Amino acid sequence: MDKRLTLFRLMQNSLCKCPVAILTYALLSCSEPVIIAPIGQENAIWSESKYLRGHKPSTKEPLTEKHLLDYAQTLKNNNIKYAYLFAGPYQKDGHLPEYPFSELAINNVKKLKRYYPEIVILPWVGGIQNKTVFLDDSLWVKNALSDSQKLMRTLNVSGLHVDLEFIMKGDPYLERIVSDRKAGDREVYAANVNKFHKKLRLLNPDAFISSVVVSTAPDTKPWKRKTTLNELKELVKHVDQLSFLYYDTFISDQNVFEQNCHHQIMDIQTLRNSSQGREIQYLMAIGTFVNERPLRKYRDLNIENISNSICTIKRSSLKVSKESQLVDGLAIYCEWETHETEWEDISKYW
Repeated sequence: MDKRLTLFRLMQNSLCKCPVAILTYALLSCSEPVIIAPIGQENAIWSESKYLRGHKPSTKEPLTEKHLLDYAQTLKNNNIKYAYLFAGPYQKDGHLPEYPFSELAINNVKKLKRYYPEIVILPWVGGIQNKTVFLDDSLWVKNALSDSQKLMRTLNVSGLHVDLEFIMKGDPYLERIVSDRKAGDREVYAANVNKFHKKLRLLNPDAFISSVVVSTAPDTKPWKRKTTLNELKELVKHVDQLSFLYYDTFISDQNVFEQNCHHQIMDIQTLRNSSQGREIQYLMAIGTFVNERPLRKYRDLNIENISNSICTIKRSSLKVSKESQLVDGLAIYCEWETHETEWEDISKYW
């Protein structure tokens, strides 16, 4: 470690003369958190509905004042700015459930803002196509847009996080979730997602709209439909923040994982260059979750663990650009399965 510190100090003194030195140092090892990379701290986390419901949905354990205070303190301590509080899913008629509109939800949002004034609460809405989401149904879309607007006003928040998903065929464990697929659904899905975001933006021109997609890298094989770069060039016209899920990749080889991370960040660079001056935040999402057995083929935690994921993102960012900030922050899935040691790793490496 002494040798690394000496090298780091020498590199600090020669930054103007030799910026490549930063990259060389960063590539030496992932075992230490000292990786210099032009990354941002617009960090976000997906959080469960208990902060709006007033109880944990799986156990019915009541939410207490201490839970709210601890949650706010955890986010503050770990530099998490955006909180995606689950407020969905959209129902089969397009309406949101009643709980996020309640007085309890309103008061809890007020308390979180008081405990952590810098927090940006973006209620998490969305769902799975052909389960409770029907983007090809004009009445469904009308109701979903109306309730989304109503939710922002009711909770007095600046925006929303929209999470729309299309589960691919072929996995028996996941296939049971979705029924009534129609011919052509997959082909028109991205266009329908883009139209939904466009309408949401037109209704709420000043709102902060966040969205999420799976990785666009070529060798990733997620269980959700991948969005093409051309499809994303349309989507980013209507959002302020976009997270790429760089987990559930189906990759079990570090070289392939790193090559695809590099590709993902190059795609972010392409989107930035095509945004016509609009400032959009691009986040890389990593996973902290209980690794369910049926999904382990997508989630090799020897590869997709926190330290390796973050170090890979940092190295890949440096390879694409040593000067430009391409990754604006991390998005963490998910708060209710992120433990203290994982928070320590996130703070240590990011």
